[in-house]
Amino acid sequence: MDFRGKLILAPLAGITDTTFRLLCRENGADVVLTEMASAKGLLLQPERTRRFLEFREDERPVGAQLFGASPGEIGEAAVRIRELGFDFVDINMGCPVRKVTAGGAGAAILANPRLAGEITGAAVRSARIPVTVKIRSGFGQESETYLEVARAAFDAGAAAVTLHPRSRGQMFSGCADWRQIGALKREFPDRIVIGNGDVRVPADASRMIALTGCDAVMVGRAALGNPWIFRAMRKGQLAAVGTGAALPHAAPSDAERKSLILRHGEEMHRRLGDAGIREMRKHLAWYSRGTPGAAAFRAELVRVESLDSFREAVGRFF
Repeated sequence: MDFRGKLILAPLAGITDTTFRLLCRENGADVVLTEMASAKGLLLQPERTRRFLEFREDERPVGAQLFGASPGEIGEAAVRIRELGFDFVDINMGCPVRKVTAGGAGAAILANPRLAGEITGAAVRSARIPVTVKIRSGFGQESETYLEVARAAFDAGAAAVTLHPRSRGQMFSGCADWRQIGALKREFPDRIVIGNGDVRVPADASRMIALTGCDAVMVGRAALGNPWIFRAMRKGQLAAVGTGAALPHAAPSDAERKSLILRHGEEMHRRLGDAGIREMRKHLAWYSRGTPGAAAFRAELVRVESLDSFREAVGRFF
């Protein structure tokens, strides 16, 4: 598949489930990704892990993100991803969370470019669908290994590399250094480089492309409570980003906004019952950001426990 010119929804743990991904696709995202799933978990506890890998046909193209530190496990898990019907496999080499890096996975791989290549190669040989890799600048505050890791991944057959230009030590603090995305693209002018990090408003997508020359833009936290950001990007920045037709309106009307929020919760309830409604509390907090009375509304969300209480809260606030 061709990632050039695409707006991509980033994999976000606990957030980018099938319901949220579909809403983003309908509102202008070109490509979506599952939240990350453990390669080891997929092999040893497949039924438990597959809850992270549920998807619908109308999400396509959809990729599954794996994390792990063993080339053998990643390779075998990539076969399972292909068998589940995904369009591509993404390997996480950027997650900074300790419970992931402590096992040698995620951003810990950035300290070992050779291992990065071995893991990528194992996935490429096994998957027989495109393999992409998501990385950070490096593992420590000072050590930047992204060029070496990207070279190892590309040499092993990666179809694209996504760079979030923060080190593992930065976590999500400070500013993403877009100059590193530009350096990566200059180093690999004929390969697909996807930019990620600090894309907060629609204009940031075209600005990132203009400044770095990257081939596509990945959007993460800016989509929380705002799946419409993709169509705003497409509406305002179509010349720089995206290949499809512009959507008619960048910003949703109040009625459209309320309708989507209700649909989001109702679909979560259909899939997960009241547990899905409890999951919606965080989404309601995000949807309410910037609206008068949002702080008081968020304080009340602990009482949203059923479909009826969800509908009542949405009807009252939105």
